[in-house]
Amino acid sequence: MKRHDPGTFVTCVYNPDRAVCRPPADTSEQPELGDCRPLACRNTALTPDNRDAHARHVADLDSALAQGDRLAPYIRHRLQQQRQDTSDFLTRHAPEPA
Repeated sequence: MKRHDPGTFVTCVYNPDRAVCRPPADTSEQPELGDCRPLACRNTALTPDNRDAHARHVADLDSALAQGDRLAPYIRHRLQQQRQDTSDFLTRHAPEPA
């Protein structure tokens, strides 16, 4: 397992056995960041800053969705799906109560 520098949205704690950025047969010691899918990957670790970035992203999506009929149906649908996926991710990774 190798820890990579924290990003804006996630910190990757790379374990090739759990990585969704690489096919199972690929045993590389590095994540493939271009194929990173942090909302689905079990290598994702969240810092408080990462959680804040996701929360800001949800707020940005809410602002975009407030445009209502100005958005093409496909764009509105994709933004709604992204908002739902991000909100679900934050719910699944809520910090443990102290």
